[in-house]
Amino acid sequence: MLWPALWPLTFSGQGDYFKSPPFWNGQASGVLGAKPGFGPRAVDVPGFVADRRVGAPQAMFGDDFFDRIHVEPQVLNLGNVSSVQQRAVRVWNAYRARALTLTDAGLSDGEGIVLTAPGATPLPFAPMSERTWQIAVGTDGPPVISAALSFRFDGFAAIPVVITGQRIVAWAFAPDWSRGVLERLAWKTDILTSPTQVEQRRGLRSTPRRSFEATMIVDGRERVLLDLAVFGWGGRTWALPIWPDVQWLSSEHALGVRGIACDPRHRDFRVGGLVQLRGKTAFDVEVAEVESIGGASITLRHPTTKPWPRGTRLYPVRTARLAEPPRVTRLTDQAASVSARFDVVEACDWPVVSDSPMYRGYPVLAQRPDETEPLSNGWQRALLTLDNEFGRPFVLDPADWAAPTQAHQWRMHGRVERATVRSWLYTLRGRQHAVWRPTHADDLTLVANVAGTATALDVATVGLARFAGLRPGRRDVRIELRGGQAFHRRITAVVALDDDIERLTIDAALGVDLRPRDVLRISFLVLSRGDSDDAEIEHHTDSDGAADASIVLRAVLDPDTDTPAPA
Repeated sequence: MLWPALWPLTFSGQGDYFKSPPFWNGQASGVLGAKPGFGPRAVDVPGFVADRRVGAPQAMFGDDFFDRIHVEPQVLNLGNVSSVQQRAVRVWNAYRARALTLTDAGLSDGEGIVLTAPGATPLPFAPMSERTWQIAVGTDGPPVISAALSFRFDGFAAIPVVITGQRIVAWAFAPDWSRGVLERLAWKTDILTSPTQVEQRRGLRSTPRRSFEATMIVDGRERVLLDLAVFGWGGRTWALPIWPDVQWLSSEHALGVRGIACDPRHRDFRVGGLVQLRGKTAFDVEVAEVESIGGASITLRHPTTKPWPRGTRLYPVRTARLAEPPRVTRLTDQAASVSARFDVVEACDWPVVSDSPMYRGYPVLAQRPDETEPLSNGWQRALLTLDNEFGRPFVLDPADWAAPTQAHQWRMHGRVERATVRSWLYTLRGRQHAVWRPTHADDLTLVANVAGTATALDVATVGLARFAGLRPGRRDVRIELRGGQAFHRRITAVVALDDDIERLTIDAALGVDLRPRDVLRISFLVLSRGDSDDAEIEHHTDSDGAADASIVLRAVLDPDTDTPAPA
């Protein structure tokens, strides 16, 4: 203890430490009245000079810090307890000249909490002495931790230490990757639509609801462990490993280390979150809290409780609940197939797209969709129908506009592509935000050379001047060159020169000379939002392998200016 060592050097320990100096009676001191050896000297001191101080003593550091009892900490917020948590509570008698006696140190509502005291009560505390109590909180006990540790000293009121937290259970069963893992993201958007199809969109969730569904094959002791865990604690919160973000430790980690060498990039690790270390079986598992994340490692808040060899699985963890009782299919008397769906109970955020090309204030979804499977297209038109069921029905199209819809499917390979697609989903936020979606089809064909300063393009006739009328959804184009360069322009006028050629006028010159053979494709550019608030990611393997995601995008009326429309 540092203070007992410094106290004799800092304080005299005498009872008159804070007394005022004695009053001066106006007489000359002996030094002033003495005659120096080199000659006589007289000193006259005025009679009115005196030390007449009026006031109160000023409080100092010693008054604020000493002569009291310190308990540190007085609040233990354990957060999510998924393994045994060790904490220390220090009690210091800060009285400089008074011994105290601890009469009781009792723990209330402490089921599943083990308290280790430095001695039995009554416990004497010498002046300036400190003692430490060890608290071990395990996973056995009530789901919600709300305990209190009270220290009672003779002659003093009780000093409480509040212990709070939530017990969660590690889900240590690995999925059957032959069936994959299905991840769902669900936003919620409120949309107000006018008869002319102008929308006001408002997101009602700051982050999406997230769920995972997988099938696990368990046998032997693991089958019984899963059965008992769901039977006894099926209603609790689980520490759910994010299965697609698994990685295997490339080196051994000894007992009691805090640094874990790994690759956290593009995985669901977060500061303050949890990670799971899993060995060969579901019985060999540990959950720890992340303190910081580096470029090639993560640092745990507390040391590991066991050694972990090379090849140990490392997962980021989210807290989740079972959405419904798992469905069990008995394979043999030793094996079973268990299908489970978990709803994540914490907020799951992810960065939005930041490096996409922008056009008129919105990002452009330039990545081509996966066309290994057919993609559906369509149109949505808001028609008003009046029908009395006797005469002919009256049909009105107030907007005089159809909203094109198109499915977009991603086939992802590796963590970088998965992170990019997830960022697009978080950019769209279900049906709330809009992006520019190229049709990624060969819609227009250039038939004549174009100078870099020209704003007119001659294309093969497709009926653009006759049918489209420069309506939103068919008045913006994406011009892709074979060298990879792309231009986004708005069509300001279109006229049919003859039966074979239509001339388009664009709002700005391209700046480069083009020949028809330089153009890969010219696609219509449509401002679109998601047609549903739900999105699914089908993970066929872990994040280093393949995954699929698909959504349907619906066109919205885009503004006539470069200022984004309110969403």
